[in-house]
Amino acid sequence: MNVKIEPNTGKRILATVIDYTVIFAFTWWFIMTFGEPNEEGGKTVSGAPALMPVMVWFGWLVITEALWGATLGHVLAGLKVVSFDGERPAFGQALLRRLSDALEIAWCFGLIAFILVKNTQSHQRLGDIWAKTYVIDSKTNLKESEFEFEKTTSE
Repeated sequence: MNVKIEPNTGKRILATVIDYTVIFAFTWWFIMTFGEPNEEGGKTVSGAPALMPVMVWFGWLVITEALWGATLGHVLAGLKVVSFDGERPAFGQALLRRLSDALEIAWCFGLIAFILVKNTQSHQRLGDIWAKTYVIDSKTNLKESEFEFEKTTSE
């Protein structure tokens, strides 16, 4: 039995908006709360405390995907991330998926990710191709013997 991968474009956009809204809101709050006034009239966080937003990004996206196969955004949108074998992604896979966010999502406002999800055979964005993962509907109940995705040509 083959499991058909759907693009789930709307759900993926929703999940991304939820996750990055939380991360940006935390970052803004952190800077406003702990930042020191700067010459431009804003606030700046420097030194070791400046790593806090990066640590929150790492925990919110990478750790949650590695532990549970989904971020809060994925859960609320009804999605999950799986490896080619149908299991939740390993830590390295979750990290690879999220390192590509800077190119796919931040640069060009997600246009690269959108184009790839719409046009690749297995509806993968660059991070999924690189990490060898799929984003599927969370209602999909997979048994390893049933999980026979067609691999993309990126392997």
